[in-house]
Amino acid sequence: MDGHWKEAASSWRTVPRPTGWKRIRAGILERDGGVCTWIDDGERCTEPGTDVDHIGDPDDHSPANLRLLCGYHHRRRTALQARAARGPLPTRRRPTEAHPGLVSTQARRPRPAGDDVPPF
Repeated sequence: MDGHWKEAASSWRTVPRPTGWKRIRAGILERDGGVCTWIDDGERCTEPGTDVDHIGDPDDHSPANLRLLCGYHHRRRTALQARAARGPLPTRRRPTEAHPGLVSTQARRPRPAGDDVPPF
């Protein structure tokens, strides 16, 4: 499984891997027993862990900030982070407009003195 990892950063990554990433990754694989660490409803995922995920700061490669996830849960976590960074989506509904033929319940403003327009 380790044969496909390269020490250099790949083109799709936004943050390059640190020097010694293979050693760091191997340590996380061993520590987490090769199994995904995602916990959902109190139960740990039982799929094989393939991706080392940064829990917090992506520049912090300490073991306390890394965990092993399966591909499905790593994609899910990335999607949740992207959604949170993007913020709430705009509504697709138009705001409700007042009907033009309905009588307003707001009080009428008195006409200014000297207004020559007769009331209807």
